[in-house]
Amino acid sequence: MASPKQIKYTQLPATEYSQRSLGQMNGFVIETDQIQMRPLHLERDAPLLWEVYKNHTELFKYFPKGSHANYQSFYGEQEKFCKSSEFFNWTVYVAAPTTPATSGTEVNGKDKEERKWVLCGSICLLDIILPFRRFEVGAIWFHPSVQGTFVMVETTYALLRFSFEKLQAGRVQWKTHHENIASQKAAKKLGFREEGLFKKHMIHADGTWRHTYYYAMTDDEWFGRAEDTRDGRVALEVVPGDLSGEVEGREKGREGLQWRLERVVEGRKREGKALPEGIARGEPLN
Repeated sequence: MASPKQIKYTQLPATEYSQRSLGQMNGFVIETDQIQMRPLHLERDAPLLWEVYKNHTELFKYFPKGSHANYQSFYGEQEKFCKSSEFFNWTVYVAAPTTPATSGTEVNGKDKEERKWVLCGSICLLDIILPFRRFEVGAIWFHPSVQGTFVMVETTYALLRFSFEKLQAGRVQWKTHHENIASQKAAKKLGFREEGLFKKHMIHADGTWRHTYYYAMTDDEWFGRAEDTRDGRVALEVVPGDLSGEVEGREKGREGLQWRLERVVEGRKREGKALPEGIARGEPLN
């Protein structure tokens, strides 16, 4: 079996993020070769996210609070995320194709490449219950121009890797509105099991009832191993800057959801539409 896709984790100083809901696991930048997830810093990032969101308010159609008509409302929701003990929010950037640096900048005799990261959306861990190692991937939104590309799949893949390998999650769930067909299809494509429909689970801002589909995966399913019935782990641990990509707990001869999802990511890169020209030029999305 091939080595897992490399993911880089970088620990930020506490002044660089606004949330404190993951204990000693706060403040990690999660980066693949084409996606970078940066922990939200409210004052710095809320205005930038608003610029990406403001012309596409339909992106929050299925969020319980609904869409935001102005920056004050949008900022208020991001602020609630930061204050909650059950949310951790990352801003998501996609890499523009690299271009040679200005002349005279060389590394080992070769032109050094410059990389531009373009802000394209946001993703959260929510329903964070650290003692039970339970998390939820949600509050996901991306600029319309990157929908249908590899961006959402690779971002979710990277967050699942972080959840199971670094947060030592036992369970990661996914919830979706009963009318949000795209989200239901995404959950299944990502490998989540459908667990059922919770009738009249929420009331949305417009007063309508929301029935909620629940999906989930466990650490045993992710790593591809026999089911654990006891949890012998004593603490949440992480190795800052760990580049090894090693997957603990994988049993020889078993293929977990991680390996299936890696193939989905690569397939989406081959089959998905090209990133928009603006990203290719490193321009901000709006």
